[in-house]
Amino acid sequence: MNIVHLTAHVGGGIGKALSSLIAGDQGSTHHVVCLEQPEKPQSVTQLQQLGAEVTVCPEPAMLAHILGQADIVQLEWWNHPATLQCLAGLDHLPLRLLSWCHVSGLFNPVLPQQLLSLCDKVVLTSPCSLQAASIASLQAVRPAQLAVISSGSGFAEQPLPVRRADEPLQLGYLGSLNFSKLHPRYVSYFSQVALPLTIRMAGDVLNQQVLQQQAVAIGKPDLLQFEGFTAQPARFLASINVLPYLLNPSHYGTAENALLEAMAMGVVPIVLANPAEQAVVRHGETGFVIDSAKEMAHTLQQLQQAPDWRLAIGQAASVQVREQFTSQAMAAAFARCYQAVLQQDKQARPFSQAIGSSPEQWFLSCQPHPQHFLQQQWPQLLAGDGRYALLEKTKGSVFHFHDHFPHNPALADWSRALACCNDN
Repeated sequence: MNIVHLTAHVGGGIGKALSSLIAGDQGSTHHVVCLEQPEKPQSVTQLQQLGAEVTVCPEPAMLAHILGQADIVQLEWWNHPATLQCLAGLDHLPLRLLSWCHVSGLFNPVLPQQLLSLCDKVVLTSPCSLQAASIASLQAVRPAQLAVISSGSGFAEQPLPVRRADEPLQLGYLGSLNFSKLHPRYVSYFSQVALPLTIRMAGDVLNQQVLQQQAVAIGKPDLLQFEGFTAQPARFLASINVLPYLLNPSHYGTAENALLEAMAMGVVPIVLANPAEQAVVRHGETGFVIDSAKEMAHTLQQLQQAPDWRLAIGQAASVQVREQFTSQAMAAAFARCYQAVLQQDKQARPFSQAIGSSPEQWFLSCQPHPQHFLQQQWPQLLAGDGRYALLEKTKGSVFHFHDHFPHNPALADWSRALACCNDN
């Protein structure tokens, strides 16, 4: 079976997810078509070493030829402008189409219902996406069209560090410090912690000053220790035993690879009651789900006083992730989806009717409140914790679309007005 993956790029989590799938799938050939030049060639090399063919930025005629030869086209979906532009040019090409959704769709961006309704199969990366309005509508009329397959896998191969109960609490965070992902009030959850703790922060340099100011404001200037980006996450995770992984309640993530990787290493996660994290962490069994500073203080106090229990929770987390999230399980689940899709005839899909035919329509098709842009209701857009996703420079924001389509007047106006309103 010839599977062609249509993706904006193969960097970050998507490259790792495709590598895991291809490594576990012994029954199909995989051809990965990237719509942008890769920032890091290693991700392309890794896919090629696993046996996949990789084509980067093909001309339209070549792209149509590759997709036309596919038994199944697998759309690696998130709201990247290159992907939407590409789809709008494929209206008349007969395809069998499976979409693997790499954002939750619960907040910004949404999963466009009209686009997903054109797919033979829609695969979600977390069961939390079943709560999304567009997915719930799809499930009501075509439940067999949906499947859930996490994009997290390959953790069983990671070395498991030796951990002991007599180790002190060692807290650390690994991931983005962008407030579209990290909780904007991360520090406040430690305001009632009486223990003299330091949290090692491994991530980009963004927001370090803001976070440090927050720590000073709660009287804990030594709470955070910034270590910058690490190219060796396994070594970092082996040196901590508790991961306070507190994310923005409106974040777009699904599989949460950083969380899974930490759990696989025997680190005890503490998360907020957000849908994506709750789909992974079993409270009191493989980690803790909290919703207040008081609960954070109580949980850390318990972990300090009961090191054997802390060790057992970490071991249970490792077993859960290593057994549940494997390349073989991922490939087997996709094989079942592929067999179902293969029963369908190839047909043309009216993509431009579903997502529009112009850059500003493509952008709006993934917005939860498109009318706020059309009516220029900037204060409403910038209200709440969802504002940080809107202000991203990439991730399908209006600024990302404007960079991709600099001559589109609507995107230029919206990005300028949103930035101006935020500055004021």
